[in-house]
Amino acid sequence: MPQIIAILFEEKTVESYIAVKLEGEEPEILFMKGPEFSKTMGPYPVPYAEATFRRWNYSMVENPPEIMLTDKKSIADALVHILRKDNNNAKYCPENQ
Repeated sequence: MPQIIAILFEEKTVESYIAVKLEGEEPEILFMKGPEFSKTMGPYPVPYAEATFRRWNYSMVENPPEIMLTDKKSIADALVHILRKDNNNAKYCPENQ
């Protein structure tokens, strides 16, 4: 199942850019922009995505939530529960409302 593995936080979390790891023999990363998640870029190979994470200072999600790519509500619900820990790390906290 796809997982949100990194986030580039915007002022409103629902408007953030996210990186979604796609399942497959060769994992790929899809970039999406909230709140509609209709703007997508990729999928890209993992090394390209990792370079993007460094360049734009994405925060890596230490416990990536699973999402359904076809369900915008699923993505938005997971996104609002991702909290920034520091400049380079974030954590999925489903217990936080």
